[in-house]
Amino acid sequence: MHESHLIEPIIKGICLHAQREGAKTVSRVGLKVGTLTGVKEESLRETFKVLSKGTMLENAQLEINFFPGCRIDIVSFDID
Repeated sequence: MHESHLIEPIIKGICLHAQREGAKTVSRVGLKVGTLTGVKEESLRETFKVLSKGTMLENAQLEINFFPGCRIDIVSFDID
């Protein structure tokens, strides 16, 4: 899972921020993914699903937008 090292810090960072805000869950995560990262959408979604199990992001809807670039950015996330 090439995407694990990319997604794990994103999940941890969002969880940390959401906890600081007093959230119980994260319902949506928006990512902007550079096409030069070599990440495939299906693999990214599966990795997110696996790594978010047991976290406040477990049932979050993942929105992915690709752009010509070489990074992954957190665009937004919704907390409840």
